[in-house]
Order: sequence, then C-alpha cells, then structure tokens
Amino acid sequence: MAELKTNALMAMRYEYYASKFGIHIPSHRQQEEIDGAASTDQGNVSYEIPAIQAVYRIETQGGADNHTPEFAEVSPTQNLN
Repeated sequence: MAELKTNALMAMRYEYYASKFGIHIPSHRQQEEIDGAASTDQGNVSYEIPAIQAVYRIETQGGADNHTPEFAEVSPTQNLN
C-alpha cells in the first residue's frame, strides 16, 4: 500500500462543507496526534487522482464504535430494507 498523498484543496473544501453540516473537524495538529491504526487503499488511489481520506465520527446512543455489532444495532440505516 502506498502512503496517502492528500490533496490540500480538496481537504479544505471537505472541511468547509462538513462544517456547514455541523461536523467538527479537529485542527491539523489534533489530526496528526490521532492514532491512525486503520489501513486503507486510498493511498494507492491518491497517486492516480486527487484524493483525501475523509474521517468523521457518527454519534450513536451509548457511544457504539463503528464496525461493531453494537453500532449495527443502533445505526439509523438498519431499517432501510
């Protein structure tokens, strides 16, 4: 996997529009301090086209983390079928 090449303009646009929807974006310093234990193929993509790795928190009742059965149980999309 290649390291992510973040497109600064795209990141600034994402930050601008996310904030309009009430999504809090941590400062660049705070972002650098976050333990990024996840992996992604987005790095490979970013060498071919401009890209960002947008990350945001989805608040749930009880604070369930994503990618867990608890999150699936409280997810508002569970009843879409």
